[in-house]
Amino acid sequence: MSTIKFERSSSRIGLFTLLLAAAFMGAFLVLLAVKYTGLGQALVVPPVVQQEETLPAPQSPGSMTDYERATVQVVDKVGPSVVMITTTSMVEVKDFFFGLVGYQPVQGLGSGVIFREDGHILTNYHVIAEAEEILVVLNDGRKVAAKLIGGDPDNDLAVLKIEGKGYPVAQFGRSADLKVGQMAIAIGNPIGESLNNTVTVGVISALGRNIATGRESSLRDLIQTDASINPGNSGGPLLNSEGKVIGINTAIIEEAQGIGFAIPIDKAQEIADLIIKGELRRPGAIGITYLPFDASNKSLIEQRFRIKLPVDQGFLITQVASGPAAKAGIKAGDVVISINGQEITQGANFVGLDLKVGDKVTMEIIRNNRKYKVEVIAGPIR
Repeated sequence: MSTIKFERSSSRIGLFTLLLAAAFMGAFLVLLAVKYTGLGQALVVPPVVQQEETLPAPQSPGSMTDYERATVQVVDKVGPSVVMITTTSMVEVKDFFFGLVGYQPVQGLGSGVIFREDGHILTNYHVIAEAEEILVVLNDGRKVAAKLIGGDPDNDLAVLKIEGKGYPVAQFGRSADLKVGQMAIAIGNPIGESLNNTVTVGVISALGRNIATGRESSLRDLIQTDASINPGNSGGPLLNSEGKVIGINTAIIEEAQGIGFAIPIDKAQEIADLIIKGELRRPGAIGITYLPFDASNKSLIEQRFRIKLPVDQGFLITQVASGPAAKAGIKAGDVVISINGQEITQGANFVGLDLKVGDKVTMEIIRNNRKYKVEVIAGPIR
């Protein structure tokens, strides 16, 4: 009996040992799987839940972009200070057989901007040139007579004045700080009261532009913009995104689209202040054409004009226009040897004088081998 009990106990112990070994082996295999197959990271890190993409909520009809909001704010801020300018000029009516038969009124249109609370208005000179009557239409519809304080045709600027005080005023910026590509907003009156305070938006296309306005005249250092500028916009403000005036709209190129020009406000403000103070002096001229000569070109000039020059250096006057020099008795063929007491030296000319209307110029000339002193009062450039 005892032998049989012993055999059963041994078999039980062997079976337990086998199961325990199998358990350890299974655990070892699990550990290897966790380490080398990435199963452990999958068990530890929760799976990424893919979120559905949400589209931005549509803007409500009344909402605006920052660009639009800036434009609206500028218009609200400056619009009340922009005025319409209407003019009446009298032009001659001529008949083929009878000549002058009378005069006919002609209406003109432009824009302007109030820059002082006492009613001073800045505009273009060509808007009010030769006007017999000037009428200003305010933003609220009131019509007020205006008088011309003064103008600068060389820079196409003029200052008007309307009676009263407390007018809305536009704030001036600095055109010296402008950069190509920044926003430009124009406000003006392109056709008339039906389209008053029309707003156009663009950018500063270029700086320092020069355009010819006649055979012997030009506007220099202008701002170029693609903000639409029509004839009635002349004299109105060009604004930056802060609502500050950076230029006075002045001209367009008819052969092109999207090319307009404005006078920089730095120059416009300086000229307007001088006009109000009565201190504006226009560039002057004496009305001569001349050739400078010295030892290097004297013989060539003598051969060309078949003359004998009396000195080795000076100015040969070749043409005298109707004006100050002609009135002073200067003639073509005269030789200038000194200006304002200073003897002419190589490379000298009249440009350095920076003449203004009313300046006196004293010249010593030689004519028929005789010396003369002549005084000439500079007049406006034609």
